[in-house]
Parts: sequence; structure tokens; C-alpha cells
Amino acid sequence: MMTKKDNPVLVDEKLALSLFLDSLLREPVEAPAVETEPVTVVEDAPASLVVAAEPVVTSVVEESISESAQEEVTSDAGSEWGSEFQVMLFKVAGLTLAVPLDGLNGVVEWKDDLAEMPGHAEFYLGILQHQGQRIPVVETASLVFPPEKLASLAVAEPRDRVTRIVLIDEGRWGLAVDSVEEVITLQHDKVRWRSERTQRKWLLGTVIDHMCALIEPHAFAEKLVSGEE
Repeated sequence: MMTKKDNPVLVDEKLALSLFLDSLLREPVEAPAVETEPVTVVEDAPASLVVAAEPVVTSVVEESISESAQEEVTSDAGSEWGSEFQVMLFKVAGLTLAVPLDGLNGVVEWKDDLAEMPGHAEFYLGILQHQGQRIPVVETASLVFPPEKLASLAVAEPRDRVTRIVLIDEGRWGLAVDSVEEVITLQHDKVRWRSERTQRKWLLGTVIDHMCALIEPHAFAEKLVSGEE
């Protein structure tokens, strides 16, 4: 019999990518102080704790996604990467993420038997005991999408859709993901590299041909460390 684990809730990929890019491009930027209701923004706080006041995108076509992605691209961005490199694709709440293989430390099956972590933020799902290590596992979708964007996708609860845990940062962190896809080779000139990474430093760019966002695992781990308190 097919279970929820075998058939996770499907989410429109174009909508997921559009909401993700929209939240990125609309993040707060430095501006002169004005007399208005104060808002505190912690630069290194996890993305799930940053609430944007912008309207949610309700419809999207591929052309508009491409235009949004190009807004933060320059010709020399991503110059530290070679002409081609391999990445693994995985999905969270309909969004496809790509992670360079040299930043991954394995994939573990989700068994929903993690030790609880009382007192932590909701995106911490628990502690995974793996090869003698105690690895904190986080709900990845809650970190890459602001809350109101994630809510608009109407995805199932993490434990009803997560099937794998992706290990990063020498196995010190586990990213709970809906599914693990294939390993592909990316050409450098096919990535829309971000020219400015003052916000979401872990996001390297987007790959429109594969409808995915390219993330840097080490920077993602740094984000998790800074957001523990």
C-alpha cells in the first residue's frame, strides 16, 4: 500500500521557485531612518524568522522567473567555481535545491525517530544518532522560505513529507528534505550567479534550466549556528 512517504504532497515547482525568488529580492536593504513603526532585523537570523510585508505572488510564468533571477547577476559572479561541477538535487516544499557534491557528507533515510530538542525553534526537528555523532536535524523548507511564503504553498507538515536527511558541514548538520533527486553536472555559464550575498549568503544563484536554487553548504551551516539562540 502506498503511504504518504511514498507519495509526498506535490507542489507547483514554478510557484515555489517564484515565491522563493520573490522573498529573496524583496528582503530588507539599508535605508535612511524614517519615523515609522520600528522593525528589528537581525542580519544573521534564520530566514524563517524574518517576516516580509510584501504581497504573495499568486501566478507565475517561466519568463518572469528568469527576469527576477537576473536582477542579482554579474559576469564575474561565481568565479571561484570551475567551468563545470557536479551537484545533487533535492526537493523541499516543491522547491528544487542543488548542492555541490564536495559539500555533502551523505544521505540518511528519515525514520522519524529523532531525539527531541526541547526549547529550540520549531524548525529544529530533533537529534539524529548517526555513526557516533549527535546531529541536529532542521526542517529545510522553514529556513529557505519566509513563513508567509511557505504557508501560501499549503505543503504538508514536515513529518508527513520528509523522506531523507542530507548531511552537511562534515556531518554536523542534517537537512530534512522531501526527496533526493539525481546528481547532475552544471555548466558555470548556466548558473545565474548572485552578485551580492549580504542576505542569504548560502544562496549562490539559480539554475533556470533545472528550475532550482544553488546553495553553498558551509554558508548554510554558518546560518544555522548563528540562529541557534
